[in-house]
Amino acid sequence: MSNRSWKRIILGFIFLAFSIFYTAIFYRQANFSQTMIFNIAHLKSLGNVFTSPINFDYWNHSGSQINLFSPWLTLLPGWVLVSLNTFWGFGVYLTGITLLTFVSAYFYMNKFSHDTFEALLFSVIYTCSFNRFNLIFHDQRLENYLVLIFLPMVYYGAYLFFKNKSWKTLVWGFALVIWTAPYVALGVALTLIPIYLLMVFTKRTHHWRYWGTLGLNSLIVFGMVTLGTIGFIGPLINQQWSKKLVQAPIKNFDYIEWFQQLHFSMAQMYMLIGIGILLALLVLLIFLKSRFSYKVLIIEIIPLTAALLIKWQVMGIDVSRLVLALQSILDLFLIIVVSRIIILIFQEFPSIFKLLLLTVTIAGSGWIVYHQADQIHARQTFTASEKINYQKFVTNYHDEAINGQNQFFADNRKKDVSFYTKSNDYWIQYYNPVSVNLDLPVQNYSGYSIQLNNEKVAIKESRRKTISLQTQPGKNIIEIHTRYDWIGIVCLLLNLLGFILLSYLSLLNLRWKNEKSS
Repeated sequence: MSNRSWKRIILGFIFLAFSIFYTAIFYRQANFSQTMIFNIAHLKSLGNVFTSPINFDYWNHSGSQINLFSPWLTLLPGWVLVSLNTFWGFGVYLTGITLLTFVSAYFYMNKFSHDTFEALLFSVIYTCSFNRFNLIFHDQRLENYLVLIFLPMVYYGAYLFFKNKSWKTLVWGFALVIWTAPYVALGVALTLIPIYLLMVFTKRTHHWRYWGTLGLNSLIVFGMVTLGTIGFIGPLINQQWSKKLVQAPIKNFDYIEWFQQLHFSMAQMYMLIGIGILLALLVLLIFLKSRFSYKVLIIEIIPLTAALLIKWQVMGIDVSRLVLALQSILDLFLIIVVSRIIILIFQEFPSIFKLLLLTVTIAGSGWIVYHQADQIHARQTFTASEKINYQKFVTNYHDEAINGQNQFFADNRKKDVSFYTKSNDYWIQYYNPVSVNLDLPVQNYSGYSIQLNNEKVAIKESRRKTISLQTQPGKNIIEIHTRYDWIGIVCLLLNLLGFILLSYLSLLNLRWKNEKSS
């Protein structure tokens, strides 16, 4: 067996062991919060997502449109696992997410820097960073830390793209980011746009052929990313066009307030200023001695840091989730720069010292994760997961699904009504000798097919944003069936076509490279 194969086996074992350790600490220390219940309910509700965005079995049978407003493609492996077993399935899923974060960070950093030591340092620090710890143990929104797998991929793809080498890695990375966390994708786009201007300062761009190729590739990237994400973006825009639903803002971490609460003395403030000046000089040295791609990262860090420190608004638009996304991107850039600083400091040291430094980094990262988790005083841990009825959980997510409360009203009076749900179908049986206005606890959605006693019926939207209809005297059998409308079906088919085309072009390019190598 070659040295390269042994290296892969050893790295794989280290990454897997650390991933299991990370998951064990999460299960032991983290709060099993409402957000975690939402994550698992969301995963479980994906069983019919290719047929309909609505699943009446979950979200307290409210017809919540969560799968229209939240991407679901990269969550499907989690659906498979939690469908088998909630407790162990999510544990395997979280372990897999951590393992893939290790592997992705190492793989793309190694291709970027061509330095195994730097790639390992980056992989360990990135996966065990304070930002990722906060996203998993405190914030707990699944997509916010799942997307960290794809950030190294999309920025390595950008590195190849601006060198006019290849656009396929950027397309794959950007599409996967959109299918996981759209706000992070918007943040990535905001960091890529300035690079077009910064490229003017490199010699390779001082020719019209470069800009011609870059312009053509930009159009290709835009078209392929659109084609590769239209299955989510299309139905979302179609629904938002008529409903104009708004998501509630989130509270971002206030770094300035946190710093002021530390109450440093004057001597400590002077010491911090001195440390800051030394770090600035060190970063300036890195800026001067590193290649252009590192210079771009250092320049990008400045506005990203300002965006986190300064409270800002854009024409009254909520940017709280964008700020959270920029925080993850800044974390990535800072860790790349920190890894580069360590490499330049210890580049003349012998290999045994570098191995020792790497061992200390891995052990230290594990201890920091354990120590951070030990500070959490959980009200209940993940052992409570089996006691939760995930079908009853409901949340206000864009569509105010919580307003239904699974209560039926006949002429504004609460009634007990028998009903049955199965996936994207909902049956209601109601008897009354007189005709009444029946308010159903189901969110109003344009994609429903509603029948009353086997005949289509006109519906209205109630004050609760739910379906309201006029019953007939006597027995009423109400059927609600939901499928993707023709726009949703066309978008999903186009998305599938985009993935097939992109896969073909990627495999064709890989085959050509292998033939050239031979």
